[in-house]
Amino acid sequence: MMTPIRDRTSHHGPETSKCHNYKLKPKKRDASQVWQKQRSAPCPSQPRENDRLCLKKEKQSLDNLQRIMGADTTFVSPSSVSRVIAAAMATRFVIITLIWFAIFIALLCNNEVPMSSREGYCGQCPNDWISYRNNCYHFFNESKNWNQSQASCLSQNSTLLKIYNKEDQDFFKLVKSYHWMGLFQTRAKGSWQWEDGSTLSPNQLTLVEMQSGSCAVYGSSFKAYTENCSTPHTYICMMKAVSGLH
Repeated sequence: MMTPIRDRTSHHGPETSKCHNYKLKPKKRDASQVWQKQRSAPCPSQPRENDRLCLKKEKQSLDNLQRIMGADTTFVSPSSVSRVIAAAMATRFVIITLIWFAIFIALLCNNEVPMSSREGYCGQCPNDWISYRNNCYHFFNESKNWNQSQASCLSQNSTLLKIYNKEDQDFFKLVKSYHWMGLFQTRAKGSWQWEDGSTLSPNQLTLVEMQSGSCAVYGSSFKAYTENCSTPHTYICMMKAVSGLH
């Protein structure tokens, strides 16, 4: 025998309906209050995922900045940094200057050259003359024949160029034009000698016979070329460096 289905609504009176309505309204009010609290709260108790990512990026940025600036983040004024840099640059300049000065003195007063090149002392040269290893040199751009060039050098207490040692006069490797030098032939088919009377040595330079002539011009790479003494050329004078010359 089937039990009759009870009418649930029949057992609920107006009070139950009121209670049911009362339960629905607080839910709406509670949700509104929670939303207002979340909106007005300065920071949630547990950071959301986006907040965690932002904090992580900020931390990485700070770490990168510390690596760039160094482990020590102590503030240093720009003026202090400028003074340190200026002092370092000044010290470097002084050291480089001293090194170059020492090299120049070593080249000027070389103690390892032959005795003939060390006669006297490390002296000075007249104005516009080149000082190199205890000798003074002057390159004249005016063109003269050999005899005129010799006379011009004698008037300045010097002689035409003499190559006496390749090591002591190594910078003449750089000369590329032709200049009269103090080398001449004593007679036809005779020996070649310098102005001071010494005979040309194969160790001094190589003499290349270009044409008939009893004088020689310096070319380059320690090579001299025979030339007619009456042909105009530029010339080189040389003298020993002296002390106390200004």
